[in-house]
Amino acid sequence: MTEDLALDDITRCFEGAIPAVVATAAADGTPNITYLSRVRMVDRERVALSNQFFSKTARNLAENPRGSILVIDPTNYDQFRLSVVYERTERRGPVFDRLREDVDALAALQGMQDVFRLRAADIYRVNHIERVVTSAAVAVDAPLAPVPPDREPAVALDAVAQLAARLSRSADLDVLVAAAVDGLAELFGYSQSLLLLLDETGTRLFTIASHGYDAQGVGSELAVGDGIVGIAAARSAPIRIGNFRQMTKYSRSVRQAYEGQGELAFDRDIPFPDLPEVQSAVAVPALALGQLVGVLAVESTKPVAFTPLDEAILTVVAAVVANAVESDRARELLDAPAAPAPAVPAPAPFANAGAATLVRFFSVDGSTFLDGDYLIKGVAGRILWALVAQHEREGRTEFTNREVRLDPSLELPEFRDNFESRLILLKRRLDEREAPIRIEKTGRGRFRLLVETLLELDEVPSAG
Repeated sequence: MTEDLALDDITRCFEGAIPAVVATAAADGTPNITYLSRVRMVDRERVALSNQFFSKTARNLAENPRGSILVIDPTNYDQFRLSVVYERTERRGPVFDRLREDVDALAALQGMQDVFRLRAADIYRVNHIERVVTSAAVAVDAPLAPVPPDREPAVALDAVAQLAARLSRSADLDVLVAAAVDGLAELFGYSQSLLLLLDETGTRLFTIASHGYDAQGVGSELAVGDGIVGIAAARSAPIRIGNFRQMTKYSRSVRQAYEGQGELAFDRDIPFPDLPEVQSAVAVPALALGQLVGVLAVESTKPVAFTPLDEAILTVVAAVVANAVESDRARELLDAPAAPAPAVPAPAPFANAGAATLVRFFSVDGSTFLDGDYLIKGVAGRILWALVAQHEREGRTEFTNREVRLDPSLELPEFRDNFESRLILLKRRLDEREAPIRIEKTGRGRFRLLVETLLELDEVPSAG
């Protein structure tokens, strides 16, 4: 008995986990077969194919508009043959934009943004879907684990409401970012998550919080446009990948072909090095008032672990976080002027009275080292240097955000200075390193510098 299949029955095949194959024929019957970067459902009767390297396919379609597409379900390797008829080509619009985002994400896996450029989205009507009976499984590196069932929308909505309530009760940005990544794990089961904020230049993202990684990675940076997180930031649109292993194999094969022609040279690595065997990822932009604030990302070692519902969940959470970050920033700027510095008490005996800790600061970029080990750079490094310098000169331990923010040595921009997030970044980095210098929140807009050892300060000035 013939099995009646519809596109809705094989939606997993369009997650981009395993590259599809398209076959066309010239007017004289000469066949041409090529791999595809991406196939997406347009509606219940049509699919869209990413057109990048399709010169021969395009010529065949001009002579003979019929073709065949082979797609594979990544959860059980079932294969399906789609008999299609070419309808039109789109070079703008929502279908083209979505395919372009997919292709950009694929390009980022191998640093091929200059090559993997979508030329057009070719739209095909699907006339028939046939299940292909095979005698052996598709050759892959390892069996894929079963895909977990889709989340129930009602349950997901309740979890979103719970997380939004937690975030709204956060007293400050430090508590908020921790509540965001911890809540994603507890309420949604997202074991690995990252929250990155846009820096003062608008060209780089820095990690402010993470969950589920061997190393927190707080302070690590990524250029806007680099990797799927950078692409989500550059496009201000969600990016979802279901099988890094298969997509990397495909992009690597194209890369090698171009390198063999002497057309490319690469010196960039694949992003997301912190989760071994990562298979799936979603990155969504965190937007407030139409402006990019950062990116929220989750990863999994399971293939096709995330669905459009996960995208929607993370988009809502990212928006709540972004607006909280912006509200906190505005509140900081509107705070009353700092009160006079409190009287300095006599310094207490150091808990560690041994050798002094060497703090070396490079003024050229704010890079700061503790006993020869790199700690932080940029604004966060300049903040730490300003604090320890005042501590050594005056014995100060109590500070306000407002007075430190006004220090010209920090080189903060006049607009969107990110002071609070950089202070949190510094605090978390010191905690992660278990350094003898710590930062402790003492109230709204106030903090304390805890120094447990003697300090030796060494500033390396900029050349010239």
